[in-house]
Amino acid sequence: MVRNKQVKLVAESISRAGLVVDTVESVVPSFIATQQVEGDYCILDPNAAKSNDVSVICAGKESCSSGYSIDRTNFDYFAIEFIASGQCELILNGQHQEVVSAGGFFIYGPNTAHTIRTLGAEPMTKYFVDFSGAEALKRMQEFDLSEGCMFYAGNRRWIQDIFEQFLECRQISRLKASRLCEQLLKLLFVRLSTDRSITGKAQSYSNETFTRCWRYIQENYLEIHSIDEVSKACSVNGVYISRLFKRYASETPYQLLTRLKVCHAAELIVRENLSVKHVGAVVGYHDPYHFSRVFKRVNGLSPKQYANLIRRVSSKTSTE
Repeated sequence: MVRNKQVKLVAESISRAGLVVDTVESVVPSFIATQQVEGDYCILDPNAAKSNDVSVICAGKESCSSGYSIDRTNFDYFAIEFIASGQCELILNGQHQEVVSAGGFFIYGPNTAHTIRTLGAEPMTKYFVDFSGAEALKRMQEFDLSEGCMFYAGNRRWIQDIFEQFLECRQISRLKASRLCEQLLKLLFVRLSTDRSITGKAQSYSNETFTRCWRYIQENYLEIHSIDEVSKACSVNGVYISRLFKRYASETPYQLLTRLKVCHAAELIVRENLSVKHVGAVVGYHDPYHFSRVFKRVNGLSPKQYANLIRRVSSKTSTE
């Protein structure tokens, strides 16, 4: 019942992202993270869950910039999130880490610490629904859903249509919206359970393989010189790795490796007074001319131009 750029309704108190808004008039609600590019929301009565078995508290669609990051130790409600485009890094309870791409779902709640960060330069678009009530956990378990699970749905169109119907509920009275949203939540449970049972195993294997390769590059990029090394280390065919990145990521494995190396080099240039040759060698480029070309392709500036720019900015800042 709230739009980011076109606020149409005064909403009651609701907690999201650790913040509370009592009323909404003509400003963006304070529970919306600042990194979000645009948001569209249906906010219902947060007190309804106290008297109902299961009640929808809030549903929304958010387009999040490349810098979006949220880190919570707990949450007031159960939440189901669906990635419509882009990708994010997901950490649940500080242990379980996944790269979630378009078509991916994850569930968290009052007992799940969670961190969500966008990955790559492409903005991430996601839908969510928050719900609560005495029977909420039981209802999820009836459909083999639980806090902390992550999976991919086979039929994204049906799922996305359900989330869009949640948002349409802001156009009707709150009482009717609450009742309709409860039915939509049940329908979502059914769709997720059905799609998950059909596609879960195949999707899970491919995503786990992608995550394993992605994580290996993230953790070892300074020592990696080619994607063939990733292929051997992860026991995955190089062509298949490229296929997985095309499916789950917004960049190729080579682009990821190059970006990580160049970002590390840029940090060395900022922190240390090292020669271009030395910095290039540290990140695995022993030919300084090749390193300069790669650095410029990623950053738009050569290493020397980048270093000079940093020095000028630092000098100007120190004299002000």
